[in-house]
Amino acid sequence: MGAKLTNSLIALAMALLVAACCAGAVTATAAPIPTLTLVFGDNKYEYYDALPEAPDFTVAEDFQMRKLGAPISERVKLIDTLVSGGSERKDAVLYCFPMLAPIVKKAVRETDCPPTDAEIRFYPDRRPMFEIKRSAPGYAVNEERVYADIYFALSRGLKRVALAVDILPPEVTAEQLSECTHKVAAFSTSYASSTPERKHNVALAMSRLNGAAVQKGETFSFNNAVGKRTEANGFKPAKIIVDGKYTEGIGGGVCQASTTLYNAVLRAGLEITQVSRHSLVPTYIEPSFDAMVNGSWSDLRFRNNGDGPIFIRTWSSDTEVGAEIYSAPLPYTIECRSETLRVGEVPAPEEFIDTERKYTATLPSGERVKVSGGAPELESRGYIVKRYPDGRCEETLIRTDEYAEARGSVAIAP
Repeated sequence: MGAKLTNSLIALAMALLVAACCAGAVTATAAPIPTLTLVFGDNKYEYYDALPEAPDFTVAEDFQMRKLGAPISERVKLIDTLVSGGSERKDAVLYCFPMLAPIVKKAVRETDCPPTDAEIRFYPDRRPMFEIKRSAPGYAVNEERVYADIYFALSRGLKRVALAVDILPPEVTAEQLSECTHKVAAFSTSYASSTPERKHNVALAMSRLNGAAVQKGETFSFNNAVGKRTEANGFKPAKIIVDGKYTEGIGGGVCQASTTLYNAVLRAGLEITQVSRHSLVPTYIEPSFDAMVNGSWSDLRFRNNGDGPIFIRTWSSDTEVGAEIYSAPLPYTIECRSETLRVGEVPAPEEFIDTERKYTATLPSGERVKVSGGAPELESRGYIVKRYPDGRCEETLIRTDEYAEARGSVAIAP
């Protein structure tokens, strides 16, 4: 019965295609009042029960088998017979009421729409910082239920059928996004004693991070966000560390920006995927909590391992720079602890004759002046400490570092 029904539907589809090209696709005896009206919201889809024109005798005979010209009650009985024989209800309804198909398809086409997720925009330098656009549900016509409801209406003489529609919820709601607007971590460092050029570089790097958003599962790269440390990219010459010594280089100080962000990210519970230490201990952060970056092999990277987006706000003043992380609230607070394992002796300073009188302009010959201080060799460990509201505490070792010693320098007046 199933194969015969399918073949019949194919033959009917061909006949309807021919009939649709003719002016008389529906006979003049069509009722002015719709047999059925499908309703969804303000939309109405009207079905007029009429006999399509048969292009030849074979199709006319097929129409007769389907009882297309018979009263609705007789076709309902035929539908029951077909369903009893194993046919799907939708196929059985269309077998006896084939002109319902384009009506339902039009309803599906005009009703189906995907859901719209809520959207969030981050404006770190204004208040409020977050703007959320609400979500909207989607709709999908449930055709199986539609044809079941049509059969029910036809069998009881009803004229109106509410279109069976499944509500498709959005994946992201405004309520979910609003949970991601909590400030979960903040950290700042001082650069009060830095040169104007170094301050410029640190503040510029921080500004390139301001307003960044990292979606769930994404990895953030400091180098990608800040860009190359070149004069063309806005950076100036300042002190950098090369092979354990301080020297001049374009973009000196940018590591303080990466270190500030690193410490905020740690306190936000995010997954660090790449971080490097300096060869010497920085003066603006405790050992084992620095993040050295350069334009080639060393980057600061972290992954958003939370359930929603995170947002980064950075700032700078004359004396400090800071980073804040906004996300869904954590079930604990995070602290960082530095432990010094070993400290060596500070090496003797390196003396040099200041022939250019750069450091000894006002000093008599033979007088000495300290140019830079030395630093001892040092070994340290870094821990993160999670503190829960119930008093529990979890401490985890995250890194062990060894820093080289550094010789200071003393200038001698010639």
